[in-house]
Amino acid sequence: MDWTAMAAPWLRIEADTDAAHAPVRHELMARANLKKGQRVLDIGPGAGITLLDAARAVGPDGQVTGIEVAPPFADRARERTPRNVDVIVADAQDHAFEPATFDAAISLFGVMFFRDSVAAFANIRRAMKPGAPLHFACWGPPERNPYFTMPGRVAAGVFGPGAAFDPTGPGPMRFGDVEKLHAILSDAGWSAEIETLDMVLAPPGSPEHVASIQMTIGAASMRIGQAKDAGTLTDSQRDAVKAGMVEGFAEMVEDGAVRVPGNFHFVRAVA
Repeated sequence: MDWTAMAAPWLRIEADTDAAHAPVRHELMARANLKKGQRVLDIGPGAGITLLDAARAVGPDGQVTGIEVAPPFADRARERTPRNVDVIVADAQDHAFEPATFDAAISLFGVMFFRDSVAAFANIRRAMKPGAPLHFACWGPPERNPYFTMPGRVAAGVFGPGAAFDPTGPGPMRFGDVEKLHAILSDAGWSAEIETLDMVLAPPGSPEHVASIQMTIGAASMRIGQAKDAGTLTDSQRDAVKAGMVEGFAEMVEDGAVRVPGNFHFVRAVA
C-alpha cells in the first residue's frame, strides 16, 4: 500500500474525522485508564489525536511513543504533540522494539491493516512489560456500520457492484468477527477480553457536509477514484453519488445533527 498517498485525503479532513470518532475514542481512553508516569505505546495513531489524550494522561513524567507507518501522519502528529511524545515511522509488525518497555498500549482503529495480524500482535507483545495491557477499538461487522456500508451501496448503485469484500484481508472491517479476533490474539500470546458496543458516531455538520467527507475517504471515494483512473467518470455520476449519500445521512439526523449508528469491539488484552 502507498501509505503516503493514503494519508493525504485523511489529513484534509482531520478535524472532521477526529470529531466523528470522538465517542469511540473517549470510550477507549476511559477503558485504558492510563496512569501518571507510565510509558505508553500508541499503535497507528494517524494524525495524533490519541497521542494527545495519552500525553495528558501520563503527564510530564510519562512518555508516549507512537508507531505510525504513514510518514505524512507521523509528521502531522509530531506537529501537534508535546515533548513527552515520540513518533517513529515504522511498521509495528516487524519493528525492533526494545523488549519489555511499555506499561500499556492503545490503538484507535490502528491495528486492522497488518499484513500478518498474528505476527504483528506477537511483536507488539514482546515490547510490553509482563502483565501490561493493550486496549484497542476496532469496527464491528460491516452490516452494523452504515458509515461504511451506506456510501458503498450508493456507489454500487451508480457504478455497479464493486470488488468482493475480503473480511480477512487488511482493511478497516477486518476484525468484525469476534471469534476470529480472539483466535488471532490468542495465537499471538495475548489473553484477551472483548466487549462489543453499539455507539453513535458524531460527524460534524449537515448531511451535505458529511457526504463531502465520504467523497474524500471511504468506499464511495474509492469507487469515484477508480472510475477517474479508468477515464470513465462523469460529472453526473459524481453528483449522483453525493446526492445519494446526502439522502442517506439525512435519514440519520437527530435533533438537527447527523448521528450515525455503529458497532465497535473494545479489546483488553494482557501480555
